[in-house]
Amino acid sequence: MSTNKETPTDDDVVNIFSNLSVLPDIERHLQLLYRPFTCFVNTKCVYDLHALFEVLGNSRYEPDKHSALFVQRVYPVCNLTIYANGNIFCKAYSRDGARDGLSKFEEILELLGYTPAFYNFQYNVVNATFCVPFPLDLEWLKLESYANIISDKSQPFLFHIMPKTGIKFAIFPTGFVYVLGCRQPNETNDAIAFIMPILYRFKAETKRSQQDLSLSLGDISSSLHWEGEFQKEQDFAMTW
Repeated sequence: MSTNKETPTDDDVVNIFSNLSVLPDIERHLQLLYRPFTCFVNTKCVYDLHALFEVLGNSRYEPDKHSALFVQRVYPVCNLTIYANGNIFCKAYSRDGARDGLSKFEEILELLGYTPAFYNFQYNVVNATFCVPFPLDLEWLKLESYANIISDKSQPFLFHIMPKTGIKFAIFPTGFVYVLGCRQPNETNDAIAFIMPILYRFKAETKRSQQDLSLSLGDISSSLHWEGEFQKEQDFAMTW
């Protein structure tokens, strides 16, 4: 069996989920990365992590390696990260699943004698990132899709709204794209399938080499910076 990595055709990429046999090649080609659905809350409690570890099943506490207690739950399926200062993160297969995971854990904490404050839930904004292997003409995109575009000249990107949803795409001229505001995995895939043909319509003229472009698109520090900005800045906050 051949183990060569294939470069997918443009048609394969535009119809990204139509042929699952080439999907791994497409994901690699686009550097497509999904984010787990995460819900966070500061419970205004101080926890004895060692004591919790002693009574909670499917838990791991190694204070010499990490300051948190890790707990796996099956109803709903989720992973909890608990810090002594009251911060708790829950990762699950959907936004609602992450919220439910925290709510179920609240009941356990109350049975153990804690009085946690479970409100002001926060969710991760970015659900996936990828980059098309060419730069994009954002001015042309704004002209053609103005009804679905939010842009600010002071920012190096624009938002493209997916109609009739709360989903947005932060699109950079380098071809890097953030998918924001999804609630479950199928929404993330539907969003990617929606935006891909649009991106391939608005290729920009470029004389840059493929290697230079790849390095630009794969700038990890830059992508992490903007992911943090989308998460924390009020101007970029999603309306849940």
